[in-house]
Amino acid sequence: MANTFDWIEIGTRDIEKTAAFYEEVFGWRVVRKDGADGTAVWIFDTGGEPRVENLRRGGMWLRPHHEPDVVVYILVDDIEATLRKVTELGGRIVIPKTPQGSCWRAAFADPDGNTLALWEEKAVA
Repeated sequence: MANTFDWIEIGTRDIEKTAAFYEEVFGWRVVRKDGADGTAVWIFDTGGEPRVENLRRGGMWLRPHHEPDVVVYILVDDIEATLRKVTELGGRIVIPKTPQGSCWRAAFADPDGNTLALWEEKAVA
């Protein structure tokens, strides 16, 4: 279903410590996989139904040289149309429509500067 919160990424400098935290707090398992771009990703296995290919709506990335951050993705039918609305309504494009594996992603900032990401599951041509 489009226009829903779809995915969350948690950036961390210490994957083992952060994974153990979420495993202990919520009882999740954290499972290492290769991401669409070939980098390692640790997927939250919350015990719920997989969204696609055993992905359960969130994961962690090791970002040793960046501040920890959280990225929330919104699933949309058309990234380009959504980005047009964003700019028309006072937001700004942070990352333009970009291929990610077989899908597309982008990011924008709302008028207050909050950054959110967009995900489109139409196959990259």
